[in-house]
Amino acid sequence: MARGQHIDPFARFLLGTALGVLASGITYAITTVPPWWWGVGLIVAVLVWFGELLLDLVP
Repeated sequence: MARGQHIDPFARFLLGTALGVLASGITYAITTVPPWWWGVGLIVAVLVWFGELLLDLVP
């Protein structure tokens, strides 16, 4: 995707949620300690949700 184009916010939210759930599931398969898979899922989701805003800060 070109630098000036933006993804629909709702589509980005759904993508972040789906990738967060996937990352949580993979982490849960490796370790069943709740803080790890919750944390990994939330970090992945937040990075996807706000990644476009963070990229806009980079010159």
